[in-house]
Amino acid sequence: MKQDYIKILFERYLEGKTDPEQEKTLMEYLADPANGDSEFHAVMEKAWKKQNGQPDYTSEANKGLNQIWNKIEDRKPKTRLLYPILKYAAAVVVVISAAFGWYAYKKMQQPAEMAIALLSKTTLKGEKVKLMLPDSSIVYLGAGSKLTWPSHFIKGKLRNIRLEGEAFFEVKHDTTSPFIVHSGQMQTRVLGTSFNIYAYPKDGTFSVAVRTGKVKVSENSEGKLTQLSLLTPGMKLLYHIKEHEYVVHTARITEVNAWIKNSFAFKDVSLPNMFKSLERYYNVHFELKSNKLNQCRFNATFTNKSIGNIMEEIRVMSGKKMKYKIDTANKTITVWGEGCQ
Repeated sequence: MKQDYIKILFERYLEGKTDPEQEKTLMEYLADPANGDSEFHAVMEKAWKKQNGQPDYTSEANKGLNQIWNKIEDRKPKTRLLYPILKYAAAVVVVISAAFGWYAYKKMQQPAEMAIALLSKTTLKGEKVKLMLPDSSIVYLGAGSKLTWPSHFIKGKLRNIRLEGEAFFEVKHDTTSPFIVHSGQMQTRVLGTSFNIYAYPKDGTFSVAVRTGKVKVSENSEGKLTQLSLLTPGMKLLYHIKEHEYVVHTARITEVNAWIKNSFAFKDVSLPNMFKSLERYYNVHFELKSNKLNQCRFNATFTNKSIGNIMEEIRVMSGKKMKYKIDTANKTITVWGEGCQ
């Protein structure tokens, strides 16, 4: 029980939380040669011996040493009447040695303690969710998507997450910890901003649209990171993965995250690609029976509309040449026709 109490006192001493009476108890214990083979000293010695023995001149090591000296300086007894000077000096030597051993011991434990668990969320077709990350960043995860993130972020380190699908991000600003979204071979890096990423692996396209702040988009090819563009509000990058080609154009800021409020905007999109998006949003399956419809392209915005209303609007836009049938029971929509006007 005594040794456990000394361990607690030592930790509190390094944190500057001990009172004079507790310091007296700690110093007397550490300065007493009779306690040299205690469990507390044994732990310190074991940790110390496991170090590689090479001088550590890293900034982290220097910072640790300065912390030890500062803590000892700050916690010196106010009166020397309580401690004979030689006894106090001996205790300080023990404290320094024990502190180094303690930090070494903690460092050895760190890999296990710092093992960061990965969390993930996968949405179904027709489902979207709002998530809060450990740094208070907000993510709106779209239908048929998967987001993976660490259980906590480390200050000063990269905030790495992975996305398959679509998501809108409102990133907490932190200049010391860049926020990076990995989507296949694409990488999106920000410090604090709001933007939308579309990255469904099977679609063959990747896009980033910015609502606020700045976003840097890069491609990772065989370990080599190549910056493609730096985007600002109202800019959108569309990347064709197979061709390794991309274009940057302007986008309406209000449309960047419109899908969160059930508004879907399509610009010069082919009918098959439009159907892919609608399948995810509305949890239906399209069966396209005519190849003549593959070349049909549309500009359209649908806001808070049922899939039935959307199909009727597409039929009108096709010059009424596209036909469709909705099987509600099986959630299937069959489409055929003679092309578009």
